[in-house]
Amino acid sequence: MALAREAVVPGFARPAVTFRALVLGTFLTVMATIAGSYARFILHTTRLDQNHLSVAAVFPIVVIALVLLRPLKLSRGELIVMFSMALIGATMPTYFVGKLIANFTVPYYLATPENQWATYYEPYLPEWSILPAGEPLRWFFEGLPRGVSVPWDVWIVPVFWWMTVIAAFYGCCLFTMVILRKQWIEHERIDYPLMEMPLAVMEEDNRQGFFPIPIMNSPLFWAGFSLTLCIILWNVISYFSPTFPTIPWRFASIQFGREFPPIPVRLYLMVVGFGYFINLDISLSLWVFNVLTNLENGFFNRFGLKAGTDEEYSTGPLAMGAQSMGAFIVVVLVGFWMARGHLRGVFRKAFYRDDSVDDSDEIVSYRTAVFGLIACSAYLVVWHLATGMAFKYIPIFLFGALVMYLGITRVIAETGLISIRAPLMPQPFAMFVMGSDVLSQQTQVSIALSYSWCSDTKTTIMPALAHSVKLYDTVRVNQRRLILPIVLAMGAGVLATFAYTIYMGYLNGAANYGGIFHGGLARYPWDNLVKKSKDPFAVQWLPIMYMGIGAAVTLLFMILRYRVAWWPLHPIGFAAGPVYPVNNVIFAIFLAWAIKSIVLRIGGIRAYRAGRPFFIGLIMGHFVGAGISFVVDMIWFPGQGHSIPFSD
Repeated sequence: MALAREAVVPGFARPAVTFRALVLGTFLTVMATIAGSYARFILHTTRLDQNHLSVAAVFPIVVIALVLLRPLKLSRGELIVMFSMALIGATMPTYFVGKLIANFTVPYYLATPENQWATYYEPYLPEWSILPAGEPLRWFFEGLPRGVSVPWDVWIVPVFWWMTVIAAFYGCCLFTMVILRKQWIEHERIDYPLMEMPLAVMEEDNRQGFFPIPIMNSPLFWAGFSLTLCIILWNVISYFSPTFPTIPWRFASIQFGREFPPIPVRLYLMVVGFGYFINLDISLSLWVFNVLTNLENGFFNRFGLKAGTDEEYSTGPLAMGAQSMGAFIVVVLVGFWMARGHLRGVFRKAFYRDDSVDDSDEIVSYRTAVFGLIACSAYLVVWHLATGMAFKYIPIFLFGALVMYLGITRVIAETGLISIRAPLMPQPFAMFVMGSDVLSQQTQVSIALSYSWCSDTKTTIMPALAHSVKLYDTVRVNQRRLILPIVLAMGAGVLATFAYTIYMGYLNGAANYGGIFHGGLARYPWDNLVKKSKDPFAVQWLPIMYMGIGAAVTLLFMILRYRVAWWPLHPIGFAAGPVYPVNNVIFAIFLAWAIKSIVLRIGGIRAYRAGRPFFIGLIMGHFVGAGISFVVDMIWFPGQGHSIPFSD
């Protein structure tokens, strides 16, 4: 009963953190993790956990709001709790836990005399961190023999230790978001445009229309919703009749010349919907800098300028990735500088219990957040030391990880980009700064292992946590109770993902999961280890130079933005515009910028607000259509699914 009394959403009869909200939220979390893995590994269909706002999180909350909101008298706060839990769970299945499991299971299974893995890493491999060679490993990839039970015992040790790494990583992300919440939301007033559609779905039921979701009672909503949904449903017919004509979404690319990379023209109506809610200066900057860096890339190609070989999970070519990495470093460091007053207060509260600093609006106290961040960071240091990483490499690597995760989160919060990956992974970043020739073979093995938790950032938990604390900002009474759904979602999601991925591997053979477990993605960390061990290099001054150029240009744009009133471009556009896969959605962002500019010029802010339902409809129609496509594949095309165009 104390739980129900203390976390109440103003204006609603029911509290936010209730027993049923936690039960339903846990169910949605587990289903998001299972559905994400099932869609990719078993059905081979639309990836439900594909981006920073996933179908696995959105589609269920839309169904619940439509079907259960009125019968169960769910409050908006309860919907927010359930959605945030599903949002967190949807970050786990394939791009995080799936890749993690793959990385600690392939070293023995995929090792061959040709790839020379055993020669370069086997003597240095910490046995407690990987699945040992033997029948249980082979059965996982090839399927369990009839009459044999799943050998869970061989998984206990490696899964336990990797779950401690996940806990430390998740703790770092959570405590960082708690520390920065007030700065981002209250001081800088970041817009979080990616939450416009979920907030509309979870808007208070005013009982003034047929639908419990108020925005669905607008005719403009149905115009946008029908546009995207009908296109998807029309193309679904081709699943049953391959010769049926489909509505295209890819068009001829724009290319300025033979040396210039093509600019994809892809009509993602969902991205147009999100783009409508991005500030004009940011959306303008995204497509302008994308075009300018495309020209820059073309000139580099024309004159044969290269920074080096492209790195997996990073933006290519390496010169562009390094340049954007420099921009990300400035975005993150200047963000800390701008927050220096707030951070001083946080640390005064944490270390000296300063009563003048109010942290009652946070889901944990600043003292817990600061000391929790220190403890989790220290554990990551100890873990990597235990796996053989040289101490001198760890600070640079973890700094690169901080820049990558916090930079991506900041970019998403400001731009509403549904998909963005790292400009440059922390592992090569640290190697370029230090040189690989000073790293021992044991350190190289530890670096390969680090790709288990720090690799593909297409879905990652920090943006989900940033959006969760933004949503929780509407729950104004006793924020401390709101830590419970986050921790519950983290724990339930990780456990469910591990259990389901391992079990289905033995049932179906993880070798059938695709590239993550048996292809180039699974082999990359270890092939990369062999490659860099065979060909060590000194400090890479060329990528560092490009990072310096990116950092200097970003700093210049920041100065212009804050010193010159008429300056139209936002530095976040220079940082994110060239990064993959933003370049795949840039036409949709341009289209959204053009539409919003015309609407504001003709009708002003009133016309902009009046058009909101249409663009919410564009977004929701896509998510509902993708959910329907998944159900169709599950019933009629198991194992031979179809992909709904998303972002890449």
